[in-house]
Amino acid sequence: MAEILLLNGPNLGQLGTRRPEMYGTTTLAEIERDVRKTVAESGHTVRCLQDESEATLVRAVHEAADCVGAIVNPGALMIAGWSLRDALESFPGPWMEVHLSNVFAREAFRHNSVISPLASGVLCGLGAYGYQLAALGLVHRLAQDAARSAGPAAAVGAPGPGHGHGLGTGSGAGRAPGPGAT
Repeated sequence: MAEILLLNGPNLGQLGTRRPEMYGTTTLAEIERDVRKTVAESGHTVRCLQDESEATLVRAVHEAADCVGAIVNPGALMIAGWSLRDALESFPGPWMEVHLSNVFAREAFRHNSVISPLASGVLCGLGAYGYQLAALGLVHRLAQDAARSAGPAAAVGAPGPGHGHGLGTGSGAGRAPGPGAT
């Protein structure tokens, strides 16, 4: 089975009790359970890590080079987590960025991310459900990539870039967007 990394940054271990009016009452353990269920349907497993330290998160990204993709909530590291950004830039598979709150409806300093431009897709403001949507988008993207690498005959009937669910259709790190990608 192919493994997906689920990486959560600082303060996300406090989900369920930390600012429930902003982040909801769902715990990180519940989110991990739901992501596992979502990707299991496509034959994937999940490797979960949450840590307060950027260095530990960077190490986890490097150690997850064998994972086919990732779902990342960097928390506030999206703003100035340059070493995490650099680690994610070298991650070999597609990855989705998730934020529980709508960062664009919050303080202005949260509107600029050093990480988001590298992500295959970004979901924010959907609460804990955003993780499941990111998982679905990532699985969809992985299936698209597998169909493309198998050749034109295998891709018949498979939606191309910019089609399908509208999730995970971004270009990924360092690649030009495909037709219809935004």
